[in-house]
Amino acid sequence: MGVIALGGALGASLRHTVSLAIRFAHWHPVFGAAFANLIGSFLLGLLVGLIESRKVHPLVRPFLTIGVFGAFTTFSALALDNRVLAAESGEALAAIHLAASIISGLLAFMLGDLLSGSRTDRGQR
Repeated sequence: MGVIALGGALGASLRHTVSLAIRFAHWHPVFGAAFANLIGSFLLGLLVGLIESRKVHPLVRPFLTIGVFGAFTTFSALALDNRVLAAESGEALAAIHLAASIISGLLAFMLGDLLSGSRTDRGQR
């Protein structure tokens, strides 16, 4: 449990750093969750693939997957940002944003997994 909490603290801190960088760049706040989710999906795919293909300590996977990336990526922030975007720019743009976020996140995970050389996308763990 402690490694998950530690990973969560690290992931949340990294997520906040991404949000600050987005604000510093004067980009729309919805890009904070979008970038965190995209980067996190890619890295999660890469790391899970690497973990699956190597012998690692049993606490590494929960530390990274549940802790770090569970806190770094966030569906709730995506939902909130999408509602803000809908209020500002309309439901159609919000729907496009939501679909693009989910599809790009899945593609980023698949790319990371592919680059790791693992076979998790074929159900072999």
